[in-house]
Amino acid sequence: MNVYRVALIGCGAIAESGHFPTLLRHPRLKVAAVCDSRLTRAALLAAQAEDISTYADWRELLDREEVDAAVLTLPPEASPDVVIGCLQRGLHVLDEKPLAATVEDGRRVARAVVESARVFQVGFVLRYGDLVRHVARLATAIGVPSRTCVSIHDERLDRSNVEHFTRIQGFLRNSSAMTHEGSHVIDYAALWNPSPWTKVRARAECTAPDLAGPNHWQATVSLADGSSLEVEIGWLLTDSSSSTVTIEGPNGRLALDLLNGEGHCRIEGEEKRLALPSMAPEWDRQYDAFVAAIDRGIATEATIEDGLRALEVTAACEVSRRANAEVARSDSMSGKRI
Repeated sequence: MNVYRVALIGCGAIAESGHFPTLLRHPRLKVAAVCDSRLTRAALLAAQAEDISTYADWRELLDREEVDAAVLTLPPEASPDVVIGCLQRGLHVLDEKPLAATVEDGRRVARAVVESARVFQVGFVLRYGDLVRHVARLATAIGVPSRTCVSIHDERLDRSNVEHFTRIQGFLRNSSAMTHEGSHVIDYAALWNPSPWTKVRARAECTAPDLAGPNHWQATVSLADGSSLEVEIGWLLTDSSSSTVTIEGPNGRLALDLLNGEGHCRIEGEEKRLALPSMAPEWDRQYDAFVAAIDRGIATEATIEDGLRALEVTAACEVSRRANAEVARSDSMSGKRI
């Protein structure tokens, strides 16, 4: 079976902790080169294996290296041009979420995917977990219209951890907690109910004066089948609230702690205790899906359409927050900063 040569572009925390070690251990992927504008970061990763070239400029990498695919772990405001450049050179791409910083840029990427006829997969690594898949089966049995509530409390506030605090502040300054964390929620919640979104109402607040942007979000997403998705995102909070999901529908109800997988459900009068694996990134499954997509020539999971859906909804949340008004899907959001 083919072994695909891969370029890793972007060597920050998510690359170091997730993408790079998974690439190194995957039997059908070979890291040929790594790239980061901070060459020392690229060198740090390259030193962990043999025969890996380092670059500070992704264009130079693509000019000099023979690779089949590129993995991008770049900020959403920087990734679209790099994605398009890789696709135009005939490379398959795995692009870390979120897709872009504006809907307009997301649609530029989508056009490039179609024109290139190359595999494009979004790095929605949480969708591959057993918990997400099991909840999807239960949600089908619970039925629609449904009310799904997802509450995520992550990135705990610890000012003594300067590296982490600075990194999250950068996300809040250049993007948002809704964009980064919320895009995951929008993605896996679509596996529980794929009905198209129709409108959004969102609000957000800063819980401390020195934070670079709103860190506590609440949004309600209305769906075409009459269902709703309520999303709460809390970053840099001092409380110890759990991350949870509840789903209510005509045939029953589900309540689950996402961090320990414990909960219960009632479907058509039958009560059942749940003990599922906790929600966690499934790096190996994500890359298995990427390799399988390259083999067949098309992505069927975490597709460009999935990326656009998450981007559109989180962008609508941003617009709704600023306008303090409900935003309908038909409203034009092209060029709006999220």
